[in-house]
Amino acid sequence: MDKKTARRASRALAVETFFAYLARDQKVELEETFVYIAKEIELKKGFDKFAFEIISKAGEHFKVLKVIIRSLAPEFAFEKIALINRVILILGLAEMKFIETPPIVVINEYIELAKDFGEDKSAGFINGVLD
Repeated sequence: MDKKTARRASRALAVETFFAYLARDQKVELEETFVYIAKEIELKKGFDKFAFEIISKAGEHFKVLKVIIRSLAPEFAFEKIALINRVILILGLAEMKFIETPPIVVINEYIELAKDFGEDKSAGFINGVLD
């Protein structure tokens, strides 16, 4: 697997993990959710450092990321944004701000994840907010 494909798989794992974490109202620790998803759901692929880095930064800076999203999409109440779109925005912003992946890479990758995981209009919404 080349680096680009591996990074895409890591981001997808991060989306699945953070979605499960938020869907359970953060009642299960983020790391525990990650380990479960990585080992049980993702066919025992094992520990993915990049995916864990993304979700760790998202969890660590969750409150700040919510404020940023509210400022970038003021016409949408944060809680009313579809959960999958919230997750994609949180992770994309975390990667952009705290891992310092170039914005163009983040925007393109998370638009593709929105196409994979979201609804018909998710990709356009993600593009508009992250851009």
